[in-house]
Order: sequence, then structure tokens, then C-alpha cells
Amino acid sequence: GDGSRDDDDDDDTGDNDRTEGGNATTNDDGGTDDNAADDNNNAQSLPTCEECDYALLTNQWLMIGGVVFVVVCLVASFVHPNTRRRWNAVATWLKINEDSLLSLNAKLSVALFTCQTIQFVAANHANTDGAKKLPRVFGKIMDALSWMSLDLGLAMPGAGCFVPRFQDTLVFESLAFIGVGALFFAAVAIAKARGHDDPQVYLRRFVEFAKFFLPPVTRVLFQALSCVEPAYDAGDEGSMRLLIVDHAVDCRSASYTPMRVYAIIMIIALPIGLGLAGFIGLWRLRRPLLAALEAATASQARGSARAHSDEVEEAINDSLELKNSPLQPLFSGYKPNVAWWYDIADMARRLALTCLTVMLTDQASFFLVSLAAAIFAVVVHVEVRPLRDEGLSAFVTLEHWLVLLAIMVLLLRDTNMFRGANYWIADVVMLSISVALVGMIAKDAFAGCFQEALGVGTSGVRAFIRGQLSHRGQVAPDGGEAGAGEDPVAALTAELQLALAEVAEKDAQLADNETRLAEKDAQLAEKDARLAEKDALVAALAEELDVAVKGNRQEQDDQQTGPNDQRYQQLAAEDAQRQNYVQATAGANAAPPATKRRGTFVQPLLGGDKQITHRNGEIEFETEDGQIIPEKDYYD
Repeated sequence: GDGSRDDDDDDDTGDNDRTEGGNATTNDDGGTDDNAADDNNNAQSLPTCEECDYALLTNQWLMIGGVVFVVVCLVASFVHPNTRRRWNAVATWLKINEDSLLSLNAKLSVALFTCQTIQFVAANHANTDGAKKLPRVFGKIMDALSWMSLDLGLAMPGAGCFVPRFQDTLVFESLAFIGVGALFFAAVAIAKARGHDDPQVYLRRFVEFAKFFLPPVTRVLFQALSCVEPAYDAGDEGSMRLLIVDHAVDCRSASYTPMRVYAIIMIIALPIGLGLAGFIGLWRLRRPLLAALEAATASQARGSARAHSDEVEEAINDSLELKNSPLQPLFSGYKPNVAWWYDIADMARRLALTCLTVMLTDQASFFLVSLAAAIFAVVVHVEVRPLRDEGLSAFVTLEHWLVLLAIMVLLLRDTNMFRGANYWIADVVMLSISVALVGMIAKDAFAGCFQEALGVGTSGVRAFIRGQLSHRGQVAPDGGEAGAGEDPVAALTAELQLALAEVAEKDAQLADNETRLAEKDAQLAEKDARLAEKDALVAALAEELDVAVKGNRQEQDDQQTGPNDQRYQQLAAEDAQRQNYVQATAGANAAPPATKRRGTFVQPLLGGDKQITHRNGEIEFETEDGQIIPEKDYYD
């Protein structure tokens, strides 16, 4: 498929019903049949197979050649000492402005994702039966932004002249993606072997690479499974199913089976495998992410003057598990309570819109899936509000609405409500709605992004032109500019001094933090010592109070029952007599005389009372007047 569009076709005759992999030959509004001439060569005579316009191809490849030439010149500029010094200054500038560049990169990435999704949705819609082309202005905009799809077939419609067979494209793009990933993993191994401070940085770059290039590669894999019945009579060949992107491939032939098996294996390995690996990794980071949220909330509760998003960012940076994680591009920027699942869900949405719809050739299924995914994405984003940065959140909101609007434009176009002279109405209205969405949703975000890009870009250009930075990360003043004949050693020495100054500043910050922690520890130790002294004082007072209370009671007892008290002397004499009697009778070991009661023994007591011990263990006392008193009553 060449992905071309006939922008001059406004008559709805159906000659643009397929832009990628073949056009429909018949349509419901009176279109002509372009492919009924010769049944012996129908598979090759479909409108997809067009003559190569080598003049157009030459212009396209000249543009690519120009880009390659610029890249080669930039690489070669590192050889010359003067330009190398400038690139070193740019590298230092990049490190100093890393936060601003990351913020700007996030917004630009959303813009690229938006264009990429709309490009693929429009291309997939063009392969459905009876599909109509986009309005004129929309079509021009889509063609101008086709390079942002990161798909060679859409960005360069003439690429099929150099790679004519789809199976070659399929193998090349999938293996190229795997090869680039292997280079990132090899860089990690080399960095570990050399003792790099953060070797996981290369895995984070691979994750960012996958977020950009996984949808185009996955779409090619799904294209290998998308077949359609031809709209002409196959004659003696009987029923046929042709591959949409390459009508020379019969999906019912034995030669197609290896392509289908290869595509299925790659789908399992790339989008499904990488998606599951990312989700499992984020699930394992769920607890540290929630802990970072709790730390930020606690800091806010203690009266911190910083914004909650800044507190969350600091809490994430304080966690080594999160800071050094290779999955950082999947959760950075999100609120911690949704960071462990939202980016994976967003990638699933993008793949559903760009890759799953490529297999849907009937309009009903196409619009059902695409509208459901787009509407659900808008609702989830508005309700969840997953991003910490409000400016970036506005960009993502605009992305969801523009994708939904593009699908609605395609749906309105296919209903044939606008024809002939009033066709421009749909173009003007839809374009106006798009501009209104941009102005209402992301006006401030666009203005802030433009100012940020202008400031960062100007600073970077000055850094490259002058080739030297000040100690604050800004461009050195004119007096410090290096001339063309400056000694490279002096330039390197200045850069080394700048790096050493940055390291010293960071060391000073760390020392300051350690000093503050030591002061807090000393304060806590002092408080603990004071509490221990208070506890000892309370214990001593309690002991003294107890001794005083006991002494007071003993003094009162001595005053009430002293040695001169008559009752006290009588009780002491009775106790002495009882103890002498017990000692005299304890060694006799003779049974006491029997009493008149059967089974009991009696022993005479002081005062004439008798103790009666029964065989069952009960004890009673008999007084001189014959009264029997139980033991408990007697002692009472």
C-alpha cells in the first residue's frame, strides 16, 4: 500500500476508498469499476499497484539524503577541537537543564502521539468498505504531518518501489525493533562492566524508544493478518482472500502460512510480552509508589509550603528503588496512586486504535471499536486526572478530544450527508471545532510550552555558539567567550573546573543535609535524656511517699497497741501459752482421748474449751457450757 490520497477527488466516486493496500472497486454511490478489465491478472491490476513516479521518489529521497548529510556533518564536527568544545558545552548545558528538557519532552511526546494515532486511524479507516476520504483541509494537514507517524509507508508513499513485497517490510521492521532493543541491553551490560553509576539509564531509554515505535511495528504485524475478499470474480481460481496491503498474497495459499505464523509470534513477543513485563514491573513498584504518596501527604500535613506534586517528586527521588528503576518513563509524571497501571492502559488504548482497527474492514466494526476506545479514554482521563502537571494534563486531554473528533469526522464523511457544493461546510465546521478545542482546553498550556521551548532553545543555541557556560549554567559573558584560536587544553580545563564546582556544590548540599540530620538527632537525644530524668524523679518521689505512708501507719499502730497496753499484754500471754502447748503435745504422737461423739477426737484448749476434729476434716469447738461452735465462727 502506498498510503496516497487523491486530494482532487470530491465526487465520491469511490476511487479513493482504499489508501493503503488497495481501493474498493465498487461503491454504493455509483462509483466506477476500475478493475474489471482482465481477470487473468486481477491480483496485480488492483489500484494499489501503481506505476512508480520516480520524479516524486527522487524528491523524497533527496530530502532523506539531506537529513542524513546533516547528521553526518554533525557527527564529523566532533573531530575538530573548536566544534568539539562547543558540543561539550552543549552536553554540560543539557545536564544543567535536564528538568526543563524533560518537561518539554513530555509535552512534545504527547503531540507526536496524537498525530501518530490520528494518522493510523485515518489510514485504517481508508481500508474499510465504502470509506470516503477526509475533507480537503484535513487531508492536507494529515499529509503534512505524516512523518510524525514514524511509519515509513505513510511518511514515504513511494517506499514500496524499493521494498515491493510486504513480507520484506514485515521482517525488516520487526527485526529492526528487536535489534535496537538488543543494543540498549548491550549498553547496560557494558555500563555494568565499566562500573557506571547508573547503568539502568539505557533501559529507561529503551522504554522511551518502545513508547514511540511499538505502535508502528505492531500495526505492521496486524496488517499481516488482515485479509479481504476481492470484489471481482476470481474465475477458475475460485474463492480468494487477498492480503489488504499486498494483493499479490493469497491468504489461503501455503506460502502465506509462514508469514502468518511469524506475525503471531511477534505479536505475542512484542506488544503482549512487553506490555505484560511492564505491568508486572509496575505492580512490584506499587508499594514504593504509595509510600511516596504517603510521605508527600505527611510533609504537607506538617505545613510544607511546597506544592504537593513537588513533594511527590522529592519522595520518588528519595527512593532508590524508584529513582533507578528502568520503568521510570512509565510512572514518572503520574500521581502515585495510578502510576502503576495508567501508562500501560494508555498504551493499550493506542494499540487498539492504531493496530486492532487495521483488521476491521467493515465500517460498523471499525467505528464500534474506535469510538468505544476513544470515548472511554476521554471519560477515564477526565475522571481520574492521573497527571501531576496541569499543563501536561491539558495536552493529554486535548489529545483524547482530537482523536475522538477525527473519528467523528470520518463517520460524518461516510454518511454521505455532505455532497458537491456544500462539501466545504463539513471542512470549515470541523476545522473550527478543532481550533476551538485547542483554544479552550490547552491555550495556557500551549503558551507556556512555547515560552519554555523558546527560553530553553535560546539558551542552548547561545551555549553552542559561545562554547562555554558560566558557573550558574548560563552562557558565559562576552568577555569570557573563547576565540577561534583558543587552546583546547584551556577549554577542557575550564570545563573541568565547572564540573568540579558542581560536584563541590552538591557535596556542600549533602554536608548541609547531614549537619541538619545530626542536629535533629542531638535534639532527640536531649529530649530522651530529659524524659529519663523525669521518670527517675517520679520513681524516687513515689518510693519516698510509700515509705512515708508505711511509717505513718506503723506509728499509729504503735500508739494504739503499745507494750504498756493491758489488752496487748493479755493477747501476747495467750499466744505464748498456745505455742508452748503445741510444742509440748506435738512430740507425744499419742491419740487424744475419745469423746462422747463417735469418730471424733477432742483436745483440751486454754480456757476450758475443747477442739473437736471430725474424720471428714471438719473442726468444731465445745465450750464449758456444752455449746458447739464451728471453727470459723469460733475464730470470728
